[in-house]
Amino acid sequence: FFAFVLNRKGLGFEESFLRILENMRYRTGVLPTVIQDAISTDILFASKGIQIDLSNVVSFDINYYFDFVKTIAANSFFAFQTKSPSQFVKGIAYLLSVNYKPLPNNQYLLGDTLYCGYTGKYFVIAGSKTALELALKTYATPDMQLSRTSKVFERLRAGTFFISGYSKPEALRFNLPGASIDSSESEYVLFYSTVSAGNFSITFEQKNKKQLTTKRISENIGNIPMAWNYYLSVPSSDTESVVEILKQWLQGSNADLARVLEFVSALSNSSSNVYVVGRLETGDFLFIFDNSNTKALETSVAKLGAKYDAQKQEWNITFQSSKLYTFYIANRVFFGSIDKTKYEQYEKTRGRLKELPMYYDFSKLTTYDFKLLLDIGDIIKSTTGFNVSSKMLFWKYTTGYFSYYKIIIS
Repeated sequence: FFAFVLNRKGLGFEESFLRILENMRYRTGVLPTVIQDAISTDILFASKGIQIDLSNVVSFDINYYFDFVKTIAANSFFAFQTKSPSQFVKGIAYLLSVNYKPLPNNQYLLGDTLYCGYTGKYFVIAGSKTALELALKTYATPDMQLSRTSKVFERLRAGTFFISGYSKPEALRFNLPGASIDSSESEYVLFYSTVSAGNFSITFEQKNKKQLTTKRISENIGNIPMAWNYYLSVPSSDTESVVEILKQWLQGSNADLARVLEFVSALSNSSSNVYVVGRLETGDFLFIFDNSNTKALETSVAKLGAKYDAQKQEWNITFQSSKLYTFYIANRVFFGSIDKTKYEQYEKTRGRLKELPMYYDFSKLTTYDFKLLLDIGDIIKSTTGFNVSSKMLFWKYTTGYFSYYKIIIS
């Protein structure tokens, strides 16, 4: 996983991380290879009673990974492999910007709350002394280990995966507008991943309590201008999801929000497909309703109380202190924070989404509950200034009792 985080074909933090390790060697005398070797082998993370937000696991800030270790919950722990435990704890203390002190029985106190210990080749960092002792005891007691208590775990042991794990319902969360993992109605979640040629792929296999089947979809999102970093496609028949997506982009009073949601719901019902584009770092967004009925637009927009600008050929909606716009071009209706003039400018000056190399893989996804293409590199550049070319695909489909969430970062 950290090879992907550091590699330029992944998140591209290698140069900054190497500078940090060189500073560590200068300040502490710990060789960079002590840390590099530990994060290049298998790492175990286990926790109980907390939610893990997977949208933060792939972070745009390398300091997030240090903070994640530094602030783990009391009933959580990490296990690293190292041949130099005394040097490793010294290096970790520097990376986390905390002090450490030795304790009896090959244990350490890292900062004020992290308890560390090692047994064999494993070095454990836990959020409490109780969690540390439980981790060490479980390692020494095979009957306490997960592989003895859950049969589905055998599938993970039999495979060769980059990241793999088992989760109870609601313990995992991944939340982007319109694209999220919801395991509240599941029995369990397995996840497993691979890395090949700089591509990171992970699958979440969710065992549901009810049977469902995702339908095949025909859409044409590829001719949308390449002017944003977020491109989502959802079935127009799933009006409830379309409304929930808008809630994630908008914030406002119940009265204002209810009117807008009713408007979008009506447009969704009268269209064949719904696309959402936007920029995550600025909050700009645009809903695009394919093959939408313009009569439905005119009827719905009147109920919304929007004002029509005959010169610009668009309706203006005041929402809180901001302006929203709705307009139509050819057989598409548009609604969002981007006006018609700006959209038409994008049409004339920008390339099309289908020209993006990763769009080929995106276009092959024809059976989905949602699919998202996210330009991670664009977000990283706009927020940190680093030039990274990474893109992400995220989609979901369901067959029988199982839902599959898949993520590819390339």
